[in-house]
Amino acid sequence: MRRLINVILLLSIAISLHGQSTVNDYLKIAAEQNPSLKAKFSLYLAALEKVNQQGVLPDPTVSFGYFISPVETRVGPQRFRLSVAQMFPWMGTLKAKEKVVSSMAKVRFEEFEEARNELFLQVKTKWLALYELQKEVQIMEANLKILKSYEPVTKIKYETNLVSLADLVGGQISIDRAKTELDLLRLKEKPLLDDFNTMLNRDRQSEVVLTETLTFMNADHDINSVLTNQPKLKGIRSSLEALEQESVLAELNRKPNIGVGLDYGFIGRREGVNISDNGKDILMPMVTMSLPIFGKKNRSIKKEVALRTESKGFELTAMENQLKNRWTNIEYQMESAQQAMDLYTAEMKKTELLLSVLISEYTNNNRDFETLLETQQRQLQLELAYVQASVNYQEAMFKKDYLTGYTLNEIQNEIK
Repeated sequence: MRRLINVILLLSIAISLHGQSTVNDYLKIAAEQNPSLKAKFSLYLAALEKVNQQGVLPDPTVSFGYFISPVETRVGPQRFRLSVAQMFPWMGTLKAKEKVVSSMAKVRFEEFEEARNELFLQVKTKWLALYELQKEVQIMEANLKILKSYEPVTKIKYETNLVSLADLVGGQISIDRAKTELDLLRLKEKPLLDDFNTMLNRDRQSEVVLTETLTFMNADHDINSVLTNQPKLKGIRSSLEALEQESVLAELNRKPNIGVGLDYGFIGRREGVNISDNGKDILMPMVTMSLPIFGKKNRSIKKEVALRTESKGFELTAMENQLKNRWTNIEYQMESAQQAMDLYTAEMKKTELLLSVLISEYTNNNRDFETLLETQQRQLQLELAYVQASVNYQEAMFKKDYLTGYTLNEIQNEIK
């Protein structure tokens, strides 16, 4: 049992082997400290204990009776009576009960797995939001620095009547706008940190380490992995196994229970007579049997189980369809994000080249300052859009991990 719990705990803190190392560290903390996940695991352990409660015989019964007025028998007065009895369910009943609760324990474990996978996805998604904010702040800071670098040149040109006042004021407005946008971005950090650290059940303002870039490493996922490993589907299948055993149990309950026992009676001696077996105690073996003559209850149970099985079958089909649809949407999200990244990368190269030309011309000649600012703004938008596309791509990869149960499979392979 201890070894089983250790293995389960190892599985519970398993982390995706192809994500960012910092994300992995936080997943481990979440698995160890998140109270909701701990609650799910405790429910699973409680379900395991129920398995131990099945498969055993009911307690034997002992009864004792004392005759206030002794009952006279041929061999003497009967003083008291002691009985011991043990009931035995029909063959296979205890095993069927054990299989029912064992399957229900599997359901609880799949619920724990699903809760763990959902928690990991939430942690990864919130980490991505913090990463995206970090990159946006860095891009906006760099943009503000570039805009400020234009200001001395513009002032000199204005003082020598090479540019208009509109150009000078327009540059200052761009700087002020960039400062405001940067301040608004920084305000987003605190609520994101609060949410992230709350999931890890630690101080809300604890520092979160972020990487500078995202590394995309696609695992070998496909829809078959989803249909095989998704905990929701495995949980429904375990429920169907439990219902199958409930049907078997309902049939076995129509069989009689057999009881065996021993009845001992203490007999006193009769005085003044000489008879054989005078005062001899009574020892009487007994056999009892229940009579399940009222079959309406069991018929109703079997019908109930059949209807619940039908319902679970529909639920399984609906869940498979839902997961297939989610998988298709994730594939579309990844493809769209990849195309967007390719497009923005190509356009950023061209815009960067154009910017270098415009800066050179503006510094040395009287190139239109408004065109330079517009191009700089376009470069900023492209950089921000690229970050968003890369985050969308990584988020889709994390969603695939969630749907396929990738984390658990990797650890299981290592254990083997």
